[in-house]
Amino acid sequence: MKTLCVIPVYNEDNRLIALIDQIKSYKYEDYNLTYIFINNGSTDKSLKIIKNSKIKYLNLKSNKGVGYALMIGYLYARRYDFSHIVHLAGNGKMKPSQIKIFLDYLFKKNYNFISGSRFLDGSSKKNNPVIRLLLIRIFSFFLKIIFKKNISDPSCGFRAFETSLFSNFNKEYFKKELFTYGYEYYSFGKVINSKKTNFIEIPVSMDYPSAGKYTKIRPIIDWYIMAKFWIKGLLSKNEL
Repeated sequence: MKTLCVIPVYNEDNRLIALIDQIKSYKYEDYNLTYIFINNGSTDKSLKIIKNSKIKYLNLKSNKGVGYALMIGYLYARRYDFSHIVHLAGNGKMKPSQIKIFLDYLFKKNYNFISGSRFLDGSSKKNNPVIRLLLIRIFSFFLKIIFKKNISDPSCGFRAFETSLFSNFNKEYFKKELFTYGYEYYSFGKVINSKKTNFIEIPVSMDYPSAGKYTKIRPIIDWYIMAKFWIKGLLSKNEL
């Protein structure tokens, strides 16, 4: 079995070198883990840094959204027979050292979808904006009250899953409306509702720097997209 760690990147040249150094320190060869950057039309020096890293990469000529980059990563994994996929952010807020925890849950505890949480015991959320934490908590409460789903961190993108979990990928997911943040949350909602999913949340670090912009999520527009597709996923009757 092979695992592919998909890392979408868009204009992260000020953080990529540190992330690459961490990646090279945590290869997890016993899990047959391969890293791949999806350069999502960066206009800075990101592509040059990625090329110099000697890590696998795909270069997209334009930025169609993080969802599109993750979809391309999924299609690559399926084409080259990777049995499992890990999603890792390209801005360094997630720690490559914690990938092993996801892999342990996949291969030793037989879960097929694992999502990280910054709110569970043992997690970390240093310097996360208060408004972001509040919105996550509110949406988590909404999911629990309305849909009876106890998800502590519905916006965490640090996750791992079996490639075969999605049996109808091209028709169900590869849609323009999901190219931005929609894909992550639509698929999350569908996974939570699926009877063939063995799901768990685990504590992870989602640490932001003390200064400077650290997220490309727009406070109103993108949160609306995230919530909208989370709910659409939960209400969908289609197969995964």
